Amino acid sequence: MQSTNNASRSAHVAEESVADCPFSMAQEYASEYLRAAEKHGPESAIGLPALRRDVSLTFGLRSDIADDGRAHDEIRLRWRSGVMLLPDFHGTIRFRIDGAHTAVLVEGSYAPPFGAFGRLFDRIVGRAIARGSVHDLATRLAAHLSRREATWRAGHVAVTEATDAVS
Repeated sequence: MQSTNNASRSAHVAEESVADCPFSMAQEYASEYLRAAEKHGPESAIGLPALRRDVSLTFGLRSDIADDGRAHDEIRLRWRSGVMLLPDFHGTIRFRIDGAHTAVLVEGSYAPPFGAFGRLFDRIVGRAIARGSVHDLATRLAAHLSRREATWRAGHVAVTEATDAVS
């Protein structure tokens, strides 16, 4: 009974960003980013630019059953703010093919703290902060995927050009 009550009081957020990265590499690059966040690197700062907070982040992979296409994994994500005023978040990162790019979808939920007062705060401003935080994560993750792919492409082109020059 308790979990049903808490579930009805949780808030849901979802945001999407697009990475210049093939779908086939997105999960690997995202896992790199999240491993650095788990180690409390700069990637662990979550939130709006003026309200960033380092969080304790954990993640794991599981089969993406939300996509009817080719079998692949999604990333389950949880972060704990460590501060009573900021709610913990649990959600999912999914990747979808978007032409030559990859859509990065981050969605999940959090329970506003402080009961009825917290829910009122969430309706007034908290939900915008949560949506901005999740959008920030989706955007920074997509930017990382794009940078990693650009780095790989630059190295691959250099190797290909060197091989062609030798031939």
